[in-house]
Amino acid sequence: MLQSEFEILADIFPDAILYECIEQAYNSGPWLTKQEFCDAYNVNQGGLAEAVQRAANERLIELGEGSAHHMKIRAQMAETIKALTDELESIEAAYDRAMSDMLSPTLKNMIKDKVKEMLR
Repeated sequence: MLQSEFEILADIFPDAILYECIEQAYNSGPWLTKQEFCDAYNVNQGGLAEAVQRAANERLIELGEGSAHHMKIRAQMAETIKALTDELESIEAAYDRAMSDMLSPTLKNMIKDKVKEMLR
């Protein structure tokens, strides 16, 4: 059943998560018609509407926990990127100091250009 069909037959306008659970209940039930299911849902026959709402609530909790988990992973990734960026900047500074101490400016620029070319 399409969400728009459910909305017309049941006169209920669920969000996407609730409708996902409604659709699952409809597809796994013994309903002969869409109208039969919608009528049963409207009167909470056998606790149908309550069961669907519980399933939707559980799904929302799962999604929330997933979001928190993904946020934690993104924060860890950002910390790792920051640490690697800091380390790279430190290495580049040490490289520049070594080059300045050991080489003439012309030779230093030639080597830097060659390194940049190789890294591309």
